[in-house]
Amino acid sequence: MIRLVHQRVAQLFIGLSLCLHATMASAAPELRVFGVNDDLEQQIRLFVGEPTHDSERSTQRFIDGLPESTGQALAAVGFYSAEVKANRDTSRDGDFIDVRVTLNDPALVNKIVLRIDGKANTDRAFMSNLGNLPLQRNAIFVSADYEAAKSRLINAAQDLGYFDFDFTENVVRVSRRNLTADVTLVADSGERYKFGPVRFDQSVFSETFLKRWTPFEEGDPYESSKIAEAVQAIQESGYFSSVRVLPQRDARYGKTVPIRIELTKKDNNYVGIGIGYDSDTKFRTKLTWGRPLLNSFGHSVELSFNVSSVSQSATVSYKIPRRTNPVDNFYAIEYGLQNSINTDEAEDGAEIETQSFLSALSFERSRKLSSEWRETTFIRWERERYTLGEADAITTDLVLPGISFFRTRSKGRPFLTWGQSTNLQLSYGSRNALSTVDLLKSVLNFKYIRAISNRNTLKTSLQYGAISTNDFDRLPISQRFFAGGDQSIRGFQFRQVSPRDEDNVAIGGQFLEALSLEHNYRFLDSWSSAIFVDAGRAFSNFDDPYRVGAGVGVRWQSPVGPFRLDIAVPVSENEERDVRFHISLGPDI
Repeated sequence: MIRLVHQRVAQLFIGLSLCLHATMASAAPELRVFGVNDDLEQQIRLFVGEPTHDSERSTQRFIDGLPESTGQALAAVGFYSAEVKANRDTSRDGDFIDVRVTLNDPALVNKIVLRIDGKANTDRAFMSNLGNLPLQRNAIFVSADYEAAKSRLINAAQDLGYFDFDFTENVVRVSRRNLTADVTLVADSGERYKFGPVRFDQSVFSETFLKRWTPFEEGDPYESSKIAEAVQAIQESGYFSSVRVLPQRDARYGKTVPIRIELTKKDNNYVGIGIGYDSDTKFRTKLTWGRPLLNSFGHSVELSFNVSSVSQSATVSYKIPRRTNPVDNFYAIEYGLQNSINTDEAEDGAEIETQSFLSALSFERSRKLSSEWRETTFIRWERERYTLGEADAITTDLVLPGISFFRTRSKGRPFLTWGQSTNLQLSYGSRNALSTVDLLKSVLNFKYIRAISNRNTLKTSLQYGAISTNDFDRLPISQRFFAGGDQSIRGFQFRQVSPRDEDNVAIGGQFLEALSLEHNYRFLDSWSSAIFVDAGRAFSNFDDPYRVGAGVGVRWQSPVGPFRLDIAVPVSENEERDVRFHISLGPDI
């Protein structure tokens, strides 16, 4: 019995040994390359491939062909005089095929003949490409650079409408003795094609209106970038859910390219809902309804409602696109109503309410400037009836012409790696022009975001405002400056950082200064922690102290934008350490 067991174990051991030997015998040899850097080794491996072990004969054929195939791989990158030897090395360390290379000197570009015949020869836009080709004298001749130069010229010709562009001579002469390469590229561009008639496949707008969105007209020189501009402009108009711009190249149209634009209109209405919460306003809600297309002239309307425990407002705006570049240039008419109630605690503990009811009508003209700046000029009429504590109600009128400049830029999605937002507004009112008081007001808001590593981001914001007036006591509450709350100094009650009267009622200030610093650390793919410090003041006397709040928070990158939860407390002197919560949803910039 024991002898039988020993025989079975011996048979199993012999079988496993035979299988292992067969496996090792069938393994393909390993290719090794000597004498070149990593890039050239990769070039060789990609060109010659890896050895197989179908049979000894096929392996030997692979080895015999290595000097030639390796030489071809090196010639493609300029090494025409390289010497290559290949041999097989079989030892106890393994089975190898060794390729040993002596590079010698590469072939250099000696002469470049580059000539464009035809209409493109006098076209500055096309000829500017000749100075950017990847072929340079005295550089190593790389065949891929030669092919890239040809492709770049062909692409430039196609982009600018030289559809008959063709090389009449394209040749490279390599001297292996002198190790030089002479390149000749001669092409005939032919005539430049022109835009043909534009046809819109839709039944909503007139063609006169739709042609506002196309940056070209029939008869203009063809340029593919103009097609891309048209697609972007029509998409940004807000009227269409899909846009297809199709050039119609066909021999029957001769040297013109008709354009067909297929459009699918958006839904007639859209609805948006937003929510937020903080310790002062409690829950707040925003409801927006819009109709992006009212008529064939492209007019649109939007109605929004904002409701919280301290403020309720309703606004309707009407937008009219202008004739030139209507995506970025338009007129707008807006009318809104706002009711605000703010409660203060007097020194004797009694609650005192500040109330304001505002109605406003504005007319705006907006246009886009260079460097992504947007300029908006406006004239705004405001009538406000307000009470401060137990004082009598005051009614004021303001007619405010003004101008604002706005720009926002950012990089990175969904987490910003860099962002910057700037908003400057100036407005003016005069008693000689239907205003209750003289008023000159300036407001600056600036935000900056910078990622300092893959998971760490710094954010900062600055607010500054100043008012010059002949009668501050009759200046409407809505025009004065207040601080506190999640939009300025977190940790302080909403609009409670302010000068106060003898009854301890916040009356607003002539000036505003607020600065915020925040650090975010992303600990999960969509979650970040935050630590922040806010400081600032709304004041009329430059001796008024700064208020400082600090706290921590958490951020979630939701499908509809960043969701923020902050917990903050005052940390400046003589402040009660009341904890305040702030919840918001919306973009950082």
